[in-house]
Amino acid sequence: MLLWDEESRAWGERIEALSPDRRRLLCLDAIDLCFASFRPSFEADFAPATVQFAHEAMALFRARIAEDSLGVPEEQFFDDLYALQENDFSPGVASIVMALSEYASGLRRELSAADVLAILSACYEAVLNSERIPRVTVEAERGNENLVNLVAAQRELITAAFAN
Repeated sequence: MLLWDEESRAWGERIEALSPDRRRLLCLDAIDLCFASFRPSFEADFAPATVQFAHEAMALFRARIAEDSLGVPEEQFFDDLYALQENDFSPGVASIVMALSEYASGLRRELSAADVLAILSACYEAVLNSERIPRVTVEAERGNENLVNLVAAQRELITAAFAN
């Protein structure tokens, strides 16, 4: 997380300047990017139930992008989401749960820059944990091509959010 913390320091002001709808889209794009960043793949790294729930949650989030609720029983959604951690011990699952939970919890209000940063951070942490770096240091993170690419891609998502 040291690399992400260092690289993301200036992102908050830029994210704050985005409209609430663009902040939501940025979060969803960042979570999709996270899923695409696992090696060898999201599907290979996590239990099938985790993968299925995550993909279904993302489809639901995208379908309800302009809504202020999930459109499904929320208590059941969150129970099922948190249960993923009890059934899948893959490195990174807790961070995926955190990213999805943070987004879902933010549906009833505008996502702040801090909310968006929390989601981006959780996404980075999920991939970091899956990389299984023996001793996490900023140098070790900088030496990991996947992590460096993820930070660059997150930065690009923020830039692209202004262009769309």
